[in-house]
This record gives sequence, C-alpha cells and structure tokens, in this order.
Amino acid sequence: MQQLLVSAQYIKGVGPERFKLLNKLGIQTIRDLMYHFPRRYLDRSRIKTIGEVLEEGRKSSPGILPEQTIQGKILESVLKRTRRWVSIFQIAVGDDTGIVYATWFNQPFLKEYFNKGDEVILSGKLKFYKQPFLESPEYEIIKGEEYEPLHAGRIIPCYPLTAGLNQKYLRRIIKGAVEKYSSELEDTLKLIPDKPANLLPVPEAVRRIHIPDSEDDINNARTSLVWEELFMVQMSLAERYRTIKKNTVKHTLTISDNLEQRIRQRIPFALTAAQEKVIGEMKNDLIGKYPMNRLLQGDVGSGKTIVAVYAILAAIGNHTQAALMAPTEILAEQHYQTIYRLLENSKVRISLMVSGIPRKERQEQIELIKKGGIDLVIGTHALIQKAVVFNKLSLLIIDEQHKFGVEQRETLKSKGENPHTLIMTATPIPQTLTLTLFGDLDLSVIDEMPPGRKPVKTILRPSAKMPEALEFIRQKIHEGRQVYFVYPLIDESRQSGKKSEEEKASRAMLRSATQMAKYLKAKVFPEYNIQLLHGGMKQKKKDEIMQGFRQGKTNILVSTVVIEVGIDVPNASVMVIDHAERYGLAQLHQLRGRIGRGEHNSYCLLFGDFKTPDAEKRLKIMEETNDGFRIAEEDLRIRGPGEFLGTKQSGFPELKIADLSKDLEILKAVRKHAFKIRS
Repeated sequence: MQQLLVSAQYIKGVGPERFKLLNKLGIQTIRDLMYHFPRRYLDRSRIKTIGEVLEEGRKSSPGILPEQTIQGKILESVLKRTRRWVSIFQIAVGDDTGIVYATWFNQPFLKEYFNKGDEVILSGKLKFYKQPFLESPEYEIIKGEEYEPLHAGRIIPCYPLTAGLNQKYLRRIIKGAVEKYSSELEDTLKLIPDKPANLLPVPEAVRRIHIPDSEDDINNARTSLVWEELFMVQMSLAERYRTIKKNTVKHTLTISDNLEQRIRQRIPFALTAAQEKVIGEMKNDLIGKYPMNRLLQGDVGSGKTIVAVYAILAAIGNHTQAALMAPTEILAEQHYQTIYRLLENSKVRISLMVSGIPRKERQEQIELIKKGGIDLVIGTHALIQKAVVFNKLSLLIIDEQHKFGVEQRETLKSKGENPHTLIMTATPIPQTLTLTLFGDLDLSVIDEMPPGRKPVKTILRPSAKMPEALEFIRQKIHEGRQVYFVYPLIDESRQSGKKSEEEKASRAMLRSATQMAKYLKAKVFPEYNIQLLHGGMKQKKKDEIMQGFRQGKTNILVSTVVIEVGIDVPNASVMVIDHAERYGLAQLHQLRGRIGRGEHNSYCLLFGDFKTPDAEKRLKIMEETNDGFRIAEEDLRIRGPGEFLGTKQSGFPELKIADLSKDLEILKAVRKHAFKIRS
C-alpha cells in the first residue's frame, strides 16, 4: 500500500519533466496514475482483411469510412516533400486479400521506425484520393509471438490529456503501472457485507478499466469503481453525521402551546401543506437534545423564509439568540426588512450586520450581541469575524450555503455550543449533488408554491430580434409595471484576471450593463427613469438604487447577476436577459425568480447568439418548464458538478469516475450501506 503513495515521477518513462505535465492532470502518485481513468474507448479488437475494408469502401458513399483496423506486411515505404516542404511519409501494407496505403504528414522520423517486411497493425479512417489510404493511423509493429498490442488490435482506452502528453504515452505508462502495482490496491468494497454479487474486487476493476477485453469488462469495472468511490464519500459523510448527533445542545428548547400560538400569530397568511410538513420536521429537531442539522430546499418563491421565521421565533421564545447569514449584503438586507416587517411592534430585537456599517455602530452591535441585548442577528460573512461573540446562540441559519466555504460555515457554528443549524437554498440542487455535498444533513423540501403565484412565461429569441421586444416592454411600463435588463459584464474595461486572446475577443463582443444602460436612456426609453446596478458599486449606492426600484421610482433596472438572489419587487413583471447562452440553466432560473412575485402576468425574455443548434436546444428547457429541480438536473447533466456549483466550491469531493448526472441509483444504494455501517 505504501508503494502506491510513491511519486509517479519514478515510474519507468516518466522523469521530472513529464511528471510536471502529469501534475496538470492531477497525477502525483502511482495510485493517482492508476486512478486516471479513460474518458472513452476505441474498439479496435476486430481486425479485418484489407480486401474487406476496400470492398466496404467501394460500397459506401464517397468520403471516409469509420475507423478500420487491419493487419499486414510492410511492402514498401517512401518519404517525400511537397513544394511547400510538407513531408509525407507513406507505407504500402498487404495481406493475402489486397494492398492499402498509410500516410502521415510531417512525421519524417517514422522512416526510421518502419522496415520492409515488418508485420504491422494499423487503425485509422480509410479515405479515397486517387487510391485508398489510411490517414495518420495509429500503429503497432508486431514483435515476437508473445507480443501484446497496446494501441491497435484491441479495445483501446482514451484518456484526458494535457499539452505535451499524448494517448500513446499515457497508455504505455498507465498499463505498466497497473500491471506492476494494481494488486497492492486495497479492496475497500470488502467493507460492505451484503454488496451486490457482480461487483469486482477493486484491484481487478482497476485492471479491467484500463486493459479491457470486452465491453462487459468496461461496464463491470466502471460499476465497481463507482461503488468504491461513492462508498468512500458516503462513509465520510456518515461519520460526520454520527459525530454531530453525538453532541447534545447547550440550550434545550421547548415549544409550548402558548409559544406555538404566538409564533403563528406572526405569520400573516395560511401556510402550504409543504411548509407545514417542513415546520413539523424542524419542530421535532428543535425540541430534541441533539442539534438540528437540516438542509431546506425550495424553489424560488416557495416560502422558505417564513419557515425559517418559525425556527427563529422558537429560539427567541426560549430566551436564546438566533443568527442568519446570507452570502450578499443585498440578500441580508432583504431578509432583515422582511423579518423586521413580520415582527414589527414585537419585543424581538433585530440587528443587521454588514460590512458597510460605521465602526462605532458596529462596536455597539458587537457589545449588545455579547451581552444578549440582540435576539436575532442578520448579516453576511461579517458575522464570522472574531470580535462577534454570542451570549446564548441556539439557532444558526445559513442561506445559500454553497456560496460559502466550509471553513466559514464551521467558524460561525463554533460561535455557539452545538447550535441547531438550518441551511436554506433557493438554488434547486439535483438529488445526487444533495446526497454528496450535503449528505451529512437531514433533508426537507418545499415542493409546493403558495396559491396565486403565477408561472413566468419564458420566451427564447435570437439577439437580432431584441428591437421587436422593446415596444412590448414600453407597453408594460405604460401599464405601471417595472422591468429588469440583465447583462453578463459590468463594462468592457472590467475584464479581471488573465484571459486568452480568444476569450478577450469573445468578451469584447458582449453588450455590457454600463453600455446598455446608456443606450436605453439615450435612444430607446428617454421618457423613463433607468438606473444601473452592479457589484462594483459601494453598498450605500446599491441600497439607494434598490430602494428606488422597490418604491417604484425606477422603471427599468439594468443590472448584472447581482440581482440573482434576494431582490423582491412584486411590481417587476418583465426580465430581459441578454447573452443568455453565457449563463447556466440554474442561474437563469434564479434570475427569472426575481419576477412573477406579484399579481401580474410576468415575462422572461431570453436573447442570445446561438452558434450551434445545441446551444439553443439547451435553453429551450427554460421555455418548457418553471420547475427548478428539473432544470437543475438538466444543468448538471450538461455542465457537470464543478461548473454547476462553481469551480471554487469548497468541500466538494473530486470524483474520478462517478457521474452525478447518471449514478443516482448507485449513490442511494451506497449511502444506505455506509450509514448502516456507521450507525
């Protein structure tokens, strides 16, 4: 086992320079090398006669035959150069049924590699130009009776690459490592006493995934390695869950009939059945001796905040403190204003803690929190600063947890002694991601929208059709409605970080929020009040702009994705999202959730430059459904978990072989086994 942790640099054929290239693929150790799995395979196991291949070529439509594999003897070779000094190396290969040519461009060194009379296997696409030929085929020269082909004549693995490394090199060194070291891999699947009978031991699965003899080998090996990978992730989560449930809460809560009645009096409308179900689940946690550790998922507008208020008032009703942390100041302020209105004329003392507060006022806040003079603190990451000390923190609520790093979340939890924790997200998260990223949490879902909430009608159009929509927008403003225009960039000059020339050119083609705010004011809607909002503004300025929009003083708000979460303006009924192809589906759904919050019919207009049919097809689902969970599943399938959550998402396990858009059933089964073992 220890040998598997030795640097891959010492594998035959690697060395210091190639080791640096392997590092770019995440390969540090011998084990990493064996766990660098193929992304696809080429089936070159069926060797055809040259006569078969030529006959198929004559019968097929002109052009190119799919990849073919042949075996024959080298009859002759020639190296020549064109007038432009492009080298062409060609060999003629024959068997008892015919002759075919193989051609390589700008690889003159091959003349020293191939010898007349050598037996060779070639795999490539057959083309026809004057004569049939294989263009730049992969090749194997057969040497000796025990020779085993690596790049042709079998099922060939194709690996993720980086500049400076090619498939032939990776196949060779990975095969060598597997043959020498795979037997030392630990068979972690042995820990599952009643695992499925078709699972291979891990060492055998690793061998077959790299050196398969059949498609069944590949499928069985992959299934076994997915089980291993997800099992280890779930064992870690199960251990964390068990640890959390070992510790008892410092401040025990009780919810009497009297407190329940007082809380209900603060809720100004009838709750949905889904909200009542979640409150019941939370209530059982809150009155228990172990800390609640619950994830609350609900689509945009499903009413998560009011459920959180129930938990907050239960904590405060027991003379303890509650804290609510949000990822942005706009969202923190939104929560503050919503909860403040609900609790107006009550004895609950609420404080808003964000970075823009004057120093003196902040110090006063900190002192009051420490003495217990504040019941509920709502804020951003400012809550986790060392100076903030709670008197009796019993409840912690984190909104949009995936926007925070693991350390930030744990730092806030450490400010209480095993406080109850409720994590909320309006970003619908596919089930596989929920069980992987939040698998140590109990799950509650609000899967029902409040009555009267109208679905948003979404329309997808090419950017060239934007002028046609402007009159429709003018009509809606004339009716008293308000409008969002959303753009991916603040302005052309703010292109932070190093970018390739191609990326810079691509970004230069984008319409920006600053540019379009000026254009709309001057050329399109000069009679209306238009304001610009983006993340580069100072907080005070952002607050002023949002306040004007909420009060109806602003007709059109031109913005970046800073409005993605937390903005609640019921009168806003139209959203225009330009360059829609630049956003993930889940993010588009979040943006769309800013409208449709009032009594009026609402419209989301998506404009984009669709360079491929697939780009337009991807966005069509936004027209088809308002179901955030369905959209999230599709987004995960297209983009994968890294992009779905953001590549910097802290705490997400790096998966080598499991596919969270496909492996839900395995994940559920693995989770059941892991939690049973750790119970």
